Amino acid sequence: MANLTIRNLPNEVHERLKDHAKRNRRSLNQEVIAELGLRLGMSNDGAKMERVRQMIALAKELRAELGSPLSAGEIRAGIEEGRR
Repeated sequence: MANLTIRNLPNEVHERLKDHAKRNRRSLNQEVIAELGLRLGMSNDGAKMERVRQMIALAKELRAELGSPLSAGEIRAGIEEGRR
C-alpha cells in the first residue's frame, strides 16, 4: 500500500474529519481512507456499510435537533407531504 502526506490541511477540514472518525469509531487515517473511497466511487461492502453508518449518524443528529419525539399526527402529516 502507498503512503500519502497531506500538507496545509485547513483546520476546519481536520476537525470535521476527527468528528466523523470519532462518530464512526475509526482512527483519523481510517476515516480519510473511507472518505476518499466513497468520493472516488469505489464500491465495496465496506464503503456501502460506511454510507449506512453516515446516514444513521445524520438521522441521529437530526433527531437530536428535534428534541421530543414526533407525535403520530406529525408522522402522518410528514408521510402525506412526502406523497405529494
